[in-house]
Amino acid sequence: MTVQHVTTPGGGIDLTVSLTPDEARAIGITEAESLVDYLDTALWGLALLRSGRTVRTPESREVTADDLHHLIRDLHAHLVPIVTGIEDAAIRRHRELGGTTGALAAAMDVARSTAQRRRESLDNPGPRQTGAAHWEAWASTPREQH
Repeated sequence: MTVQHVTTPGGGIDLTVSLTPDEARAIGITEAESLVDYLDTALWGLALLRSGRTVRTPESREVTADDLHHLIRDLHAHLVPIVTGIEDAAIRRHRELGGTTGALAAAMDVARSTAQRRRESLDNPGPRQTGAAHWEAWASTPREQH
């Protein structure tokens, strides 16, 4: 996968995400587009928060609670659970492949005890983690089986 950028005539930036053929087959166009759309929302939100102004309206105005409502909803309901599911699947697979807690801690840039708790939380999800388990399964299931 590569990311390329081109400066637009108005001073913006067009970003292009290129997937290899194997990545495209594994992910699929629908899911790739959805993930890019959610990432676009995160970038839009970052611009809103840093500038304090709308950035995609015909006329710039101050950010409102309604603007932030849409940002929070999309991040909370979509992007964060998906990314967490991918992370959970990666941590579980790391363990299955013999990865050590020390190596996990180094990858996460956290204390070894934090990595151990994170790894153990995958086996004790509790009722709050039902959605997380769904996204972990989604991330680790080959595309044909979705």
